Amino acid sequence: MEITVNFEYVNWLAVLGATIATFLLGGFWYAPMVFGRLWAKANGFEFDKMKERNMALMFFLAFLAQWLSASLLAAILGPNAELGYAINVGVLIAAFFVGASTAVNYIFENRGVPLLLINGSYHIVSFAIMAAILATWQ
Repeated sequence: MEITVNFEYVNWLAVLGATIATFLLGGFWYAPMVFGRLWAKANGFEFDKMKERNMALMFFLAFLAQWLSASLLAAILGPNAELGYAINVGVLIAAFFVGASTAVNYIFENRGVPLLLINGSYHIVSFAIMAAILATWQ
């Protein structure tokens, strides 16, 4: 079986929609009342100090990274992916490529299981949402 990646049939409006949806999910996921404060603590800083960073640049780069992920996922899924198949592919990519690769970094950086669970589960949910949007947006 060969893996083909073809950008010819990518629905770029669906990619934008998937990107916006996962970007908004990140805003919810990392909000202080959800996982934000736990995430900041696991990273060794205070959540309220995030405002001191260049938030515009961080949001732009995060949006760009999500757009790149949604673009490749759309190309992998192709134009006629069924919803269940697409979600399975999204979850498997997130868990076994993104999650496993992130786990390797976290092991050597001594970043801990709580941070891996917060970030890893975000990626699994975000890739499932991206895949669902890409599969259903015609």
